[in-house]
Amino acid sequence: MELQKLYFSAPTPDAPYYFVKAALTGAPEVELEVTEVRVNGVHSRDFSVANDGAKAVPAVWRAGAAQRHLYLRLDWQKGDEFDIELDLKAPGAAAPETLCARFVADGEHGYWNKSWKHYASHVLKETSGRARVQEPVHLVLGLYMDRLTDPEAELRVVEIDPATGAAAEVRSQVYSSSNWDKWQNINCQPTTTVQIAFLADVPANTSKVFLIFYGNPGAQKPNYPTDLNLSGEGYSLSIENAYYTVNLHKESGSIDEILPKSRPGLVYCHHLETNGALQWNPGIYAPPKTWMHASDWVYPANFKVIAGPIFVMVKRFDPIVDYEEVECSITYTFYSNNPGVTVESNIDVTRDLDVVALRNGSVVLNKETTGDFVWQDVDHTVKNVHITDLPRHPVKGMVFDARTPWFAFYDRTQGNALGVLNLEFGGVRREGGLIEAEPYYYLHWGPWFYVSRPIIYTFTSNNPQRVMHMTAGTSFFEKYQLYPFEVGRGEAEYDDFTPLANAWALAAEPLSKTAAKFDTDARVPDEWVPPILVSHFEELVD
Repeated sequence: MELQKLYFSAPTPDAPYYFVKAALTGAPEVELEVTEVRVNGVHSRDFSVANDGAKAVPAVWRAGAAQRHLYLRLDWQKGDEFDIELDLKAPGAAAPETLCARFVADGEHGYWNKSWKHYASHVLKETSGRARVQEPVHLVLGLYMDRLTDPEAELRVVEIDPATGAAAEVRSQVYSSSNWDKWQNINCQPTTTVQIAFLADVPANTSKVFLIFYGNPGAQKPNYPTDLNLSGEGYSLSIENAYYTVNLHKESGSIDEILPKSRPGLVYCHHLETNGALQWNPGIYAPPKTWMHASDWVYPANFKVIAGPIFVMVKRFDPIVDYEEVECSITYTFYSNNPGVTVESNIDVTRDLDVVALRNGSVVLNKETTGDFVWQDVDHTVKNVHITDLPRHPVKGMVFDARTPWFAFYDRTQGNALGVLNLEFGGVRREGGLIEAEPYYYLHWGPWFYVSRPIIYTFTSNNPQRVMHMTAGTSFFEKYQLYPFEVGRGEAEYDDFTPLANAWALAAEPLSKTAAKFDTDARVPDEWVPPILVSHFEELVD
């Protein structure tokens, strides 16, 4: 028997690491278990074996297989030499037999850069049949603390071309890291947790490997080009990319104006009620207190900005003004080379409260930029109305299902539109029964046009004096995107809204991510280590 090299390979979606594929030649008469692999005299556990294309666990080559293959992780570059030893043990044998081979790497796309000693592998899979271009991806990595020095300087994201195996660095942003170093033993090792974001291109119905390299203490922090620009001071910030400029309110930090680059001079704004912000919920009304919104914050104490070449994130967290019983957080995320603005919010009811209104999901516009409304109903039909044909304030103009995928304000004569992609809504009630929420959005108009998601809302009902209970320990989460775009002019045609429908489909079904794959560090025990338990429990016994 011999171990015959077949080829050295760059990472693939099936084997997302640099490796050599080899074949066991000859025809063994019995099963052979691969009990140990050594590379240049060093014990290696990063290998697998296959019989007729099927991976074998444990690593046993079957006697009757037509093909027996070895996949061995090797951080190779062209010309590297590897002495490989395999210990093979037959059933009942007293000792294993050792098979030796020397391989010389001859592939064209080897290890990206040996200055970086380590990497983690991720496979991104496109599942909806739509090509992904510059789709934002966020990863969380746990790395042994002694393997890196400065995450912001060291980490690099590299994509592997599925057709050629060629590696190319892509823009990335490290935006959080923390260390745990309480002790070192068989159960725990000092670890750095890192959050990193990048933009991925993945063709429709394919998978692509992305490698996150680290372990280069001499690396300099990269200076990637970007279309993102952050300006302003305090809460009065402006965020700009290739598609828009967004201005935040000078006191609350809420989205105040959206200026689409495709329509110079056009400003999506409100500037009428309260402080005039475009995005003003979460909001609450519990008489005799006045109606208040997150946009009524004046310099909220918890305010944080994260900025880099991939995204700018603005985070705010505080109780709603005059309502200490209701805490809320709002996060805006603005991505490079991406037309959508992501809005995420949490509402946490910390004490029992009886309310007339608890709302979220607001978009409020003045009349100068819009007059028409379109939405995709839950029956998959697209419907539109001229807003002023609907009942006027104080009566609700119309209601539509809270599960609608997307809706938009637009102007059929000018062709400008501001869409909303409805991505996530949910809640939890920690006591007192199941979560309760109104099952609709509503469209309202008066001196302004707006849409809102009621959670509890009796105010515009035919019995508006009802005051309803909200139990302490209730929380809600919502995520949507604001999406400025263009539609055809003239009488509205349903096909005009295909860009918005496509944007929702992409955002609602993002790229699928596998768990990170690492090389096996030498400090990891060969045998499984049980967790620290209150009482003994043997998981390996049938």
